[in-house]
Amino acid sequence: MVTIRMITTISNDLKSVFLEDYTCEKLGLILSKLEIPPFLGCFVADKNGKTLIKFEIFEGALDFFIKKGLNNREKNNCLDIELIPMFISALERFSAEINIKDLAGFKLEGKNIKLQTFFDFEDYSVIFLLNPEVDIKLVDSQIRTYFSFLFEVYHTEFQNFKKMSSVDYVSHLELIGRIWLKDLNKIYLQNS
Repeated sequence: MVTIRMITTISNDLKSVFLEDYTCEKLGLILSKLEIPPFLGCFVADKNGKTLIKFEIFEGALDFFIKKGLNNREKNNCLDIELIPMFISALERFSAEINIKDLAGFKLEGKNIKLQTFFDFEDYSVIFLLNPEVDIKLVDSQIRTYFSFLFEVYHTEFQNFKKMSSVDYVSHLELIGRIWLKDLNKIYLQNS
């Protein structure tokens, strides 16, 4: 009975997050110039580059902000952001092949977006897409603490997902991650 009440409370909280996101997304599509928030989203992938979960500040945020500057519709339709974790995994493996030791992360930075990775989790890579002006060092410890906690608490679920690809449970983790990501944006904006 307590579990049902807890799930109902969580579901109601998550429903309100979806409603906020829907409004945010519509606003983002209407405005021609939407300011890029500090943290757009992140991928959690296994070491083979398979995306396990994806957190976004709103549904479709990564696609929206990455494709925002593309004028060519053909390029825009061909861009698959799900390939990002595979690309990062290939770079991580390549770095091992050329004997780069203790690679803790990788960063790509452009004028419109920045990609920052964390490789120091045993079984997973965490890949953030951010505003290029963000100094991730300001929240580095919060990020590492959150993901260490997430991987420890949901260890069994992550292992099962890698084996069975259970989307239902991952959706729940993505919603929890979305709430955390919004909080991380608030913390960053307050401290910068």
